This record gives sequence, structure tokens and C-alpha cells, in this order.
Amino acid sequence: MKRTLIKRIRWARLGAVLCIALAAGAIGYGYYRDATETQLVEYKKTVEEGDTLWGIVGQVATNREDMSRLTWQVMHDNHITDPGHLQPGKEIVIRVKAAREL
Repeated sequence: MKRTLIKRIRWARLGAVLCIALAAGAIGYGYYRDATETQLVEYKKTVEEGDTLWGIVGQVATNREDMSRLTWQVMHDNHITDPGHLQPGKEIVIRVKAAREL
């Protein structure tokens, strides 16, 4: 019985050490990831009659961007609540990592 208890304590210590190491690694990675600043390119597009938000974002996005995520981000950045009713003349700002020319 005493040996079983000692083995359990050893496994518990090993588990605690592994959890601490994993947590420290995750925190370190978080600091590293935040430290590498991403340069964003900002594009401005004036909405014209018949434009859709998806179409405007598609003009700027490359194949490296997730269109759904980028469209959501543009809605958030420009305070657009209904992408189906864009007002002609409204200027939309699109920020991407790499983009094509409009």
C-alpha cells in the first residue's frame, strides 16, 4: 500500500511539472506571437450603386485571406450592421495584410 501511494505521488508531481511547463510554453508563445507586429495595408473604397460588401472585399482580398472572416472584420471596422443595404457614397475602409490594387 505504501508503494502504491509513493507511485501516485510521483505521477502527480510529474503531471504537475508537465502542466506548468505546458502553461509556460503557451504564455511564451502568446508573447512571441503578439510581439511580431503585422503590417496592415489600408484600402478605401467608395460604395457605388449595386456594390455588395462581398464584392468590394473580394477586390482587395488575396487567396491567403478567409473571405468570410475579412468581410466580418470590414463590417466591424466600418460599423456596418446590414451588409445588404450599403449606401452609395459611403467610404469603406479595408485593412489587409497583403492585397491587390483596386
